[in-house]
Amino acid sequence: MRRFPFLAYLGPGLLYAGAAVGVSHLVQSTRAGAVYGYGLLAVVIFANFIKYPFFVVGTKYTIVTGKSLLDGYESLGRLPIWIFFLISVGTMCIIVATVTLVTSGLFSNLLGLTMEPWMLCAIILTFCFLLLAIGKFQALDGLMKWIVVLLTVATIVAMVLSFYADIPKQTTEGKSFSLGNLADVAFLIALMGWMPIPIEAAVWQSDWTLAKKTPDGKLPPMKYAMIDFNIGYIGTTLLAVCFLALGSNMMYNTGMEFSSQAVGFASELVKLYTTAIGSWSYPIILVAAFFTMFSTTLTCFDAYPRVVSNASRRLFPTLQKFSTEKLYWYWILLVGIGSIFILLFFRTNMKSLVDFATTVSFLNAPILALIHHLILFGKEIPKEERPKPWMNLLSWFGILFLFGFSIYYINITFF
Repeated sequence: MRRFPFLAYLGPGLLYAGAAVGVSHLVQSTRAGAVYGYGLLAVVIFANFIKYPFFVVGTKYTIVTGKSLLDGYESLGRLPIWIFFLISVGTMCIIVATVTLVTSGLFSNLLGLTMEPWMLCAIILTFCFLLLAIGKFQALDGLMKWIVVLLTVATIVAMVLSFYADIPKQTTEGKSFSLGNLADVAFLIALMGWMPIPIEAAVWQSDWTLAKKTPDGKLPPMKYAMIDFNIGYIGTTLLAVCFLALGSNMMYNTGMEFSSQAVGFASELVKLYTTAIGSWSYPIILVAAFFTMFSTTLTCFDAYPRVVSNASRRLFPTLQKFSTEKLYWYWILLVGIGSIFILLFFRTNMKSLVDFATTVSFLNAPILALIHHLILFGKEIPKEERPKPWMNLLSWFGILFLFGFSIYYINITFF
């Protein structure tokens, strides 16, 4: 008998971690530390804590029912499916454009390229399309998991060493967060928007869990599926804390600021590591950071068309004549072209695009959170399989907080 039988069931949780460790961690968490020091540490932990029920439903519902989380949406009526479809279609190009822009900054530093951001992003998305078209996603994805592990180890080492780094500090106190400051609240919303990842990613988690079926149609036991999910979820939470600490220790109250452009930001991010670890680590960190972001880009570029094609077949009977796979390729072309269009005509400022995308996700979050709560504690999951009462309370608290803070933000921004 295996000493650690759960190792055979690891997979969906690691896929989740690979998708989550992207903009929310490398960009937003590091910026939070650099600008506010440890002032937003509790916010990062809090955001991950209150959103836990809205992500765990992707694993729990699928293991109990053997179905996709989209079936759970459909069990509540057509309105939830419409909400998911409209939110996904309305945000997928913005999200893919955002993660690709961050990836392009690292790509430019890696190869020393000087090109327009939208052109670099077009190259990256074309390469992603070709990888998916020739079916090399799984092989590359396996390699990327090890690269994400490498970046994780490097981040932890850099974070520990950063406590001992001799960084000149200003004599005046650094910036502190204030709920009365609109710019501070706007950043807080942007930080929590993708912390740890947009809530619709629970549907991706559900599909990844379904993919773990054995040839005879069996899903992993609930016990091991939950261990897998929790490893991914807790791991990404701790890593977000490490990025914040790294940003705080190396940049807070130093007078230095991150560039708003992708290329400049990428260079400054990697320098945080090399200052703490040593200049010898520069190429290793740069490669690891690039492939980590590339993994996030590839995952988002693949996942959104898959779930949207599935949802569209449920909503539009005329599309039933097309297979989900065929619709997937139509949607992936739309996502790719739409993302490049956004980067070409609207925004190339990385900071503003990231903040815009993450803010939109935060404002969508309470609606999706409510739907996920109704599924998690709905009739399709037997009472004995539902989470403990404390999880029910946490879920309602999270919903009320997300709705309340969204209303507060809208009020102070527009009224």
